[in-house]
Amino acid sequence: MNIDRWALIFKWCLIVALLRLTFPMMTEDLLDRQILAFPTWEWSVASITSVIPPLLARNPTQRRELNHHVIILGGGMLFYLTYGLIGAIFAGKLILWVAAAAGSTGLLTLSVMYLKERSVVR
Repeated sequence: MNIDRWALIFKWCLIVALLRLTFPMMTEDLLDRQILAFPTWEWSVASITSVIPPLLARNPTQRRELNHHVIILGGGMLFYLTYGLIGAIFAGKLILWVAAAAGSTGLLTLSVMYLKERSVVR
């Protein structure tokens, strides 16, 4: 499996998700009315891409490849988790629990990957 390709897909999905998040606020400022609602199901679909790269990194070579992308992956997962939890709890959008679960699962797999990498070094 090509970790760099999946990391690139994750980065593109994160950029699209962030643009989708800012679009409702931007149209409200420019046009004085909100054209689109805040993201719900599309946010959850984009958040699923955050789990794929850490789950595919099975051997030490692939984990070293993933270490080049770990900062943006962790930040994106944390952002998906935060927006998913806020939307699910305060806005009552049940579909955003998928985004919260994907973000927390991704952060958990990154931490397990980090622990495996440290055990290999010792």
